[in-house]
Amino acid sequence: MSTRPKPVLLGMDGGGTVTTTWIADAEGRILGRGHSGPSNIKAVGAKSAMTELDFSVLSAFRDANLEPCPIEVSCLGLAGFDRPRDKDWLQHWASETVWARRLLLVNDGDLVVAAGTPDGWGVGVIAGTGSIAVARGRDGSKGRAGGWGYLFGDEGSGYAVAIAGLRRVARLADGRDPRRSPDSDPLTRLICNALGIATTDELIAVIYEERFNRAKIARLAIQVVAAHAEDPSLFADILEPAGADLARTVHAAARSVDIPPGPLPLAIAGSFLLSCAPVSNVMINRLNELGYNVQPTPVPNPVEGALVLARHELEIS
Repeated sequence: MSTRPKPVLLGMDGGGTVTTTWIADAEGRILGRGHSGPSNIKAVGAKSAMTELDFSVLSAFRDANLEPCPIEVSCLGLAGFDRPRDKDWLQHWASETVWARRLLLVNDGDLVVAAGTPDGWGVGVIAGTGSIAVARGRDGSKGRAGGWGYLFGDEGSGYAVAIAGLRRVARLADGRDPRRSPDSDPLTRLICNALGIATTDELIAVIYEERFNRAKIARLAIQVVAAHAEDPSLFADILEPAGADLARTVHAAARSVDIPPGPLPLAIAGSFLLSCAPVSNVMINRLNELGYNVQPTPVPNPVEGALVLARHELEIS
């Protein structure tokens, strides 16, 4: 076994697309990194979520060339796990795996706030497969908005944008939207190419196939963004509303912890939001119109926030 320092911190960021685990020493030096698939219990179910959590942790130990062992503090920031019942399930899982002496359970948005706000207060907004905003007030109070899942929430997310794009393609295909022919529609062409199909007649067979899950649908948002360069109407119809939805979510989260108009540290995360300037720009502009002086910080690795929180827990114990 390696003679490296014994790991004392573990941070995990689990979402609807990927689960990332980092192991670090007390000074925050990264010893190992692990990755696995989606661990959102609302999307993949408890059994699959547990499998992905275990794999991510074990792969981080392997990367560190260390045998799995109980470590001092673990912080898990997981999408879909922030209700009391979910936390009970996680506590049971963690007690069975016996690799954490102390377990800190937070929403994945808390990781973004910890990693991307200079003084530990502000709002963290995530828009990847799903969407949520989590806020922390100057007084330490916590609030949130969004995060209701894909059936009746996740506005402004990659999944929501992809679904809006698919609906538009379907309307063009059967004549409900007469603006252009499907044969000349850039979005139809890009989505069909991405799915490896020749025509929209094959869409149902692909999209409703059992293995074509929510995360794979969300990836089609890339095609919506790409197509809007050829078809500007996609901005007004899909991308601008997505940015406005995220601005409303951030605003609600800020109000929940009494952050007034003025300076607003805003940590931005999620594969879709970080890669889609048209949506993020609308979100920031709308917040500025509401009186906020938005100070955005991209957070490409929210798992860093898990280590920040774990280290803080270690210091105060």
